[in-house]
Formats: sequence, structure tokens, C-alpha cells
Amino acid sequence: MDGVLMKASQKWKIERILYLALIPISYWFILFFINSHSDTNSLNVLLSNTSNKFLLLIFFVVSMLHIRIQLGKVYEDYFKFNQMKFYSLLTDFAISISFLIFLPVLFF
Repeated sequence: MDGVLMKASQKWKIERILYLALIPISYWFILFFINSHSDTNSLNVLLSNTSNKFLLLIFFVVSMLHIRIQLGKVYEDYFKFNQMKFYSLLTDFAISISFLIFLPVLFF
């Protein structure tokens, strides 16, 4: 029983850290795209800055981890173990594909 409780408390701590990280990085993300909305050249200028690329990467990773943890909760609540494993793998696959699609934005 202690192993299950420890796992739940670790998940809870990770969730809180992700929530705290998402607050400022989400504000930055909104301002980033408001500033880049004027034309495509401004987006290229903003993405040429290394710190903007780093913050964009942090935003993407933190939001994907947040999505993964929250969907895991939904799967645990509504699906049987085999279904939960399948949907968990499907979610991991979708996150991996979206990450691979996103990475070229940072390097080009």
C-alpha cells in the first residue's frame, strides 16, 4: 500500500511543479505569438533568438508532460487495465510524433 501512496504523492508533486511552470511560460507564449502575429518576417526574427527557442521548447515539453499526466488520470478512472495500456501507448505515440514535427521549428 505504501508503494501506491508514494507513487500518487510523487505524481501530485510533479503535477504541482508543472502547474507552477505553466503559469509564467503560458503568459510568455501568448505574448510571443501576439508579437509575431503581424507578419511572417517578425516570427522569423523572434525565432532567430536563442532564448525564445529555448522558452518555446520548455513550453512545449512542459505542456506535453502536463497533457500526458492528465490523460493518464482519465485513463485510470474510465478504462480497464488493458485499455489503459493501449490508450497510454497511443498517447505516447501521438506526443512523440508531435514533438518530432515541432523540433524542426527550433532548428530552421
